[in-house]
Amino acid sequence: MKLFRKLLAAAASAAIAITSLAFPTSAEAASRAKEIVKEMGVGWNLGNTFDSININTSDEMKYETGWGNPETTKAMIDMVAEMGFSSIRIPVSWHPHVDGNNNISSAWLNRVKTVVDWAINDGLYVIVNIHHDNDIRKGKKNYFYPSSDHLTTSKEYVTKIWKQVSEKFKNYNDHLIFETLNEPRLIGTNSEWWFNTANPGTAVNDAINCINILNQAAVDTIRATGGNNKTRLIMCPGYDASIEGATVSSFKMPNDSANMLAYSVHGYTPYEFAGDGKGTATYSRTVKNSLNWLFTSLKNNVLTKGYPVVLGEFGATDKNNYTDRANWAKDYVTQATNLGIACLVWDNGGFRSPNSTNYNDHYGVVNRRTLSIPDTKYADALLSCVKKVGSLKNSEITVKYPSYTYSGKAITPDSRNGANEFTVKMNGKTLTKGLSYTVSYSSNVKVGVATATFTGKGKYEGSKSVQFVIKPAKNSITGLTTAANKITVNWKEDKTATGYQVLYSTDSSFKTYHSTTVQGKTSVNLTSVPKTGEKYYIKVRSFFTKDGKLTSTRYGNYSDVKSIVVGSAKVLGSASLAYGSYTYTGSAITPDNRSGKDDLTVKDANGKKLTKNVDYTVSYTNNKAVGVAYISIKGKGSYSGFLNKQFVIKPAVNEITSLTSTSGAFKVAWKRGTSGTVGYQVKYSTDKNFVNNVHSYTSTNLSDLSENFSSVPKSGETWYVKVRSFYTKDGSVTATRYGNYSAVKSIKVK
Repeated sequence: MKLFRKLLAAAASAAIAITSLAFPTSAEAASRAKEIVKEMGVGWNLGNTFDSININTSDEMKYETGWGNPETTKAMIDMVAEMGFSSIRIPVSWHPHVDGNNNISSAWLNRVKTVVDWAINDGLYVIVNIHHDNDIRKGKKNYFYPSSDHLTTSKEYVTKIWKQVSEKFKNYNDHLIFETLNEPRLIGTNSEWWFNTANPGTAVNDAINCINILNQAAVDTIRATGGNNKTRLIMCPGYDASIEGATVSSFKMPNDSANMLAYSVHGYTPYEFAGDGKGTATYSRTVKNSLNWLFTSLKNNVLTKGYPVVLGEFGATDKNNYTDRANWAKDYVTQATNLGIACLVWDNGGFRSPNSTNYNDHYGVVNRRTLSIPDTKYADALLSCVKKVGSLKNSEITVKYPSYTYSGKAITPDSRNGANEFTVKMNGKTLTKGLSYTVSYSSNVKVGVATATFTGKGKYEGSKSVQFVIKPAKNSITGLTTAANKITVNWKEDKTATGYQVLYSTDSSFKTYHSTTVQGKTSVNLTSVPKTGEKYYIKVRSFFTKDGKLTSTRYGNYSDVKSIVVGSAKVLGSASLAYGSYTYTGSAITPDNRSGKDDLTVKDANGKKLTKNVDYTVSYTNNKAVGVAYISIKGKGSYSGFLNKQFVIKPAVNEITSLTSTSGAFKVAWKRGTSGTVGYQVKYSTDKNFVNNVHSYTSTNLSDLSENFSSVPKSGETWYVKVRSFYTKDGSVTATRYGNYSAVKSIKVK
């Protein structure tokens, strides 16, 4: 896993010794180096992937996924590019993939090349380095280690690796950058991550001298391979890639004929906030001062040397401190951008579990398995300073469907059934929601014209709005009756609609038809066309107008088709119920079969009572919950036609659970109402018959099931109390929407 180091927390504790370092001899080359670093901007690390080591496998290609991340895909790199990152660092540990002569496996090198090519093709600057090869264990010849005892072996390793890597990429343009070493240091010693810059000590001074030699060897080897490597930007770190290592007097940048070098510095600053899982999670003034110290030091003690700076790694582990983490990140990238310093966030693919309090090593930015961004605040802050490449004002936005059906809920085509039904393109390229833009809505609930506003993010700025239609819901025919040369059609009222269109035809496929438009009512008599004996097919739909205009997108879907024979006595005429309301039971309520009794009476056009299942059939909707239930009655056998009837399911009988008294008052508590209840009514009176001196209290606070009455009762009086539940429809309550009262209880006021 990624190793961390502790940086100094404040300027007061940083005694940074400054000496003169060699300036580039070519102002033009130095200017180009700074220009490239500035263009690198804010970048991203493909961490814990090609840098993985110590994997127990004989298949070297499994190292890529050996530290828990999935295999890198083009889609991952494309996502990083679209998010707005300008550069990508691909850390590579080479030693698990070399033979005894340090020859790199062609399969491994080609795999690295594949990912480099994806990034280059996306327009990203790409950094390739030698990463976790800084290690030599006792009695074992390995890689490199910055000490005089191992200098010969280390130099051989570094030059051999860079010769092969440089040859592979020498014809790549200046979007490819090499980083000589990663965090070279004395692993396993007390000086691994920190040393006194004023007095480094013998071992650290020796290590710094060896790092100077290894950096020089790497630069010379890269330049010698020719091609574009002659002028390629090369990043060089000091001891442990820290700011102390870059500014200590004994560190020297290599001599370079091309004068195309940059400092490589890592800055998890301050460590107690950014790296230490047990450290502070608050972005306090103290933490901010430490961050300011880092950039002041870079400005005054590094940039003054004439070389640009790349902060190749930075980041803050997730401590369940989303806002603080984001504020830190925004300040970090802002200060870096203002100084022309490139900074690449470390992403090791590590994400904290939602309830976990283990805050170590959670540097994930992009979830590479799901191609999602778990902490959008952090990501947005990291990308707050990226260079904008276009405005959404110039984008092309289309929506899959010109209209959507009213549902009573917000219509959001960008997340409909898990899919984005908008397509946003810039210069022919399709942009991704959440990476390049966000979507907001207005007027997207009610029937009418809704607006979706697209706002750029990441590399894109500006906004653009498009409209779509919310059309009325599918209507339904509730009644179809007839007389001589006449058809009467009834349909469901649609309060979202401006009007209704009724189509009727003797052709069931409606290849030819008649049409009539109705506004302000839910029935129509068709008399001018139908003739007795003809069979007609009928359907109806709602519509709305805007600015007095009606377009094809503003019609709702047609109802199901119903049919009837004109003037036939063999047609359903009327339906009635013995009761207009029934009490909630928790089970489906069927008035045509209620405890063996049929409360539904159906008659034909001549008033003849019809027989269920012989002359008609019955079906129900919404007949279980409190509210309005619907009965559909359809002609059967020799009878045609269709009728609709509705009834109310009112709340169940409530119950008083307690009735207590205090001086001059009493308190009543009641049972929670059945599903669908929206409120309670309490009646209380000194008259047990509730004729005189009756008072009423209504509550719609479903979480409060009691009330204290003190303004009316007087000590010594006996009061009678009852309670009932009710529900509303369209915001109103009628007599049929009250449940039955509870049993009456009485209490004598103290």
